[in-house]
Amino acid sequence: MKTPVESAQSYRTPMKVTEVLLFENGDAYSVCPQCKITLERDYQSYCDRCGQCLDWSGLNKAKIIKWKPKFN
Repeated sequence: MKTPVESAQSYRTPMKVTEVLLFENGDAYSVCPQCKITLERDYQSYCDRCGQCLDWSGLNKAKIIKWKPKFN
C-alpha cells in the first residue's frame, strides 16, 4: 500500500492519455487514465476531476471506445 506522500507524488507523474470515448453523435472525449472519467478539454495539463498530470504525446495512438447506451 502506498503512503500518502507516495500517492500524492504519483499524481504528479504524467500518465499518457490512451483512450478516447466516441459517442453516437460523433462527439469524442479523451478519458483520464487515472479516474477513467472523460476530460472536459483536450491538452489540459491536469485532469479537472482527480488532478492527475496528463501526457498527451500518445493521443494519436489512443484506443477508440464506442459508447453504447444501456437503454434505448
